[in-house]
Amino acid sequence: MESTSDKGRELIDAAEKGDVAGASVLIAAGADVEATDTGGWTPLMVAAQAGRTEMIRLLLAAGADVDARDDFEVTPLMVASSGGFTDIMQMLFEEGADLNDVDENGTTPLMWAATEGHVEAVRTLIERGADVNARSVSGYTALMDASGKGHVETAKVLMEARADVNAKDTNGLTALMLAVMMGHVEMVRALIAAGADVNATGEGGYTALMGALGKGREDIARLLREAGATG
Repeated sequence: MESTSDKGRELIDAAEKGDVAGASVLIAAGADVEATDTGGWTPLMVAAQAGRTEMIRLLLAAGADVDARDDFEVTPLMVASSGGFTDIMQMLFEEGADLNDVDENGTTPLMWAATEGHVEAVRTLIERGADVNARSVSGYTALMDASGKGHVETAKVLMEARADVNAKDTNGLTALMLAVMMGHVEMVRALIAAGADVNATGEGGYTALMGALGKGREDIARLLREAGATG
């Protein structure tokens, strides 16, 4: 006879594949919708990562926990946000998912979406009331995540929602410094236009201009000087 744990593993597999019919049979046979894999992922998390909308619907109807956490405190909403699956995000919201929850690193769903440059996911979270200035353990904000990755349109959405353009992480780095360090010219331009402090200093007096010159990026250094950078 197949054990409950076996059914749970099969349900996780079905969730990943989007096999709604198979999952329905397993749930009816007593499969645990909160079964976890070796990383602590539930069927709902697996389905969220794969963008399986109908599977999400089935699992939620079966009572799956929208705020379940894996071994690193990651939730289904974080997973869906990272994938930019706004339809799934909306379904999770309707079931009460906490949009300002954090994983073990203090990363919110908004930060997950911003890191991947999912503009609509970011906009959806902001419209729902996500804190645009929340900080992770390292002091990062969603704007810093987007800036470091060069996701200009995502950063613009965050700045329009009043994200603090001059916030600093635990090392004193700003979104502008991160964009400079990664060589994202258009991001640098967008941050300057939004009022980023071109003379802000990090640890040891580090500035964006120092970063540009250190990388040999005269084009970025020129932009910074034109905006008033002096150090």
